[in-house]
Amino acid sequence: MKRVLFFVSLIILSSAVVNAQSSEAVVRYFNSRLDALVDASRVPADTDFSSDDGERTDPTYFRMFAPTVLYESTIKQGFSKGFDIPQKYTDSDIEMYEHRKMMIDRLMLNVYKLRPDVVGMTEADMRREVTPTELEKKQRALIEEKKDKPLAIPDNVQGNLETKVVKPNYWRTSGSFSFSFTQNYFSGNWAQGGDNNKTLITNLKLHLNYNDKKKISFENTFEAKLGFVTVSGDTLHSYKTNNDMLRLDSKFGYKIMNNVNLSAKMTLQTQSMPNYPTNTRDFVSNFMAPFDANFSVGLDYKRSGKKWNLSVYFAPLSSYNYKFVRYGYLASRYGIREGRQHKEDFGTQIQPTLNATLCKNVTLYSRMEFYTNYSRAYFNWENTFKMKINKYLDATLFMHGRFDDSSRGLYSDSYGYWQLKEYMSLGLTYSW
Repeated sequence: MKRVLFFVSLIILSSAVVNAQSSEAVVRYFNSRLDALVDASRVPADTDFSSDDGERTDPTYFRMFAPTVLYESTIKQGFSKGFDIPQKYTDSDIEMYEHRKMMIDRLMLNVYKLRPDVVGMTEADMRREVTPTELEKKQRALIEEKKDKPLAIPDNVQGNLETKVVKPNYWRTSGSFSFSFTQNYFSGNWAQGGDNNKTLITNLKLHLNYNDKKKISFENTFEAKLGFVTVSGDTLHSYKTNNDMLRLDSKFGYKIMNNVNLSAKMTLQTQSMPNYPTNTRDFVSNFMAPFDANFSVGLDYKRSGKKWNLSVYFAPLSSYNYKFVRYGYLASRYGIREGRQHKEDFGTQIQPTLNATLCKNVTLYSRMEFYTNYSRAYFNWENTFKMKINKYLDATLFMHGRFDDSSRGLYSDSYGYWQLKEYMSLGLTYSW
């Protein structure tokens, strides 16, 4: 009698699934008949199914009566192809079977979404079970264990457990060091003539940055450049410095809106060694001659993309500029009145900075600075193009332009107050 009742119930359920036009209809019908069908399908564990017609072992309907399991095939179907069921189909047994299976897959997905608490195990767990009865017991045991028992501690854990809170580290360090060397040699009878020379250029850059990803940022960059050149035409010096700079940039920011920080900025800059003109014993620059310091408070606008980072710092009427020259006889060369060794003023500062990848293996770092106290103007623009050849070898093109109309001693009939510098190098670079 039970088998007949089960078979009739399956026919009724199959008809409802075929005629349903949406998953909601299947859910409503399933909820109204599920308890009765499960009760009718229960038979003793020792029942002989050897002469069964197959209605109890049809996998299409088995999932609806067995304990709820997370089926891999249902999940994969839902994510890859979906359950778009055609409204019209033929009466072939194969297509009707697939239609029913897809409707039940959709029903199972609804169960996973709306009642995840009734899902007791995965399909892999189910395959390791011996009988459906043991499967159901396992499911109930898992549910009860989650409700009533605390988290079990494995036997191999020895001693007392202690909670350790690891705070995130918002500090980041990085740096790079480059070294390049060039040499030119001409024999004494070279037709076009020429001077033998050797050039060495080194560049060290260190970064120490803090960012809590919320409000506070603190950026620090130290940069040191030092280059030497030998020129056969200079009889007084075996070598001279042709590239010398020590600079520290620090910027503390507090985020006040998207992409905008209220920032305090400091820049300190000088050089490390004396620089001599050709065949002259008097240097024109040295350590702390000159020394430039700038302190300001302003707004820092930041934007970034996949291949670029832009920062535009603006300090209106809040930039304090200080210049000091250690040797008095050089003061006038750098715009300082005779008898004094320093000058100071307030003005407006604008400083855009750009890091960009121009194309594969080619990057640009551009730093521009403009300052004015409305009686003088200072403009500085550095551009560094790097072409990476391999992990350690790259080519560099550096172009530097400067304008300072307060330095009367540097005025030129050819360039006015403009100063230009450029070099190309091929060398080794190590970054970390």
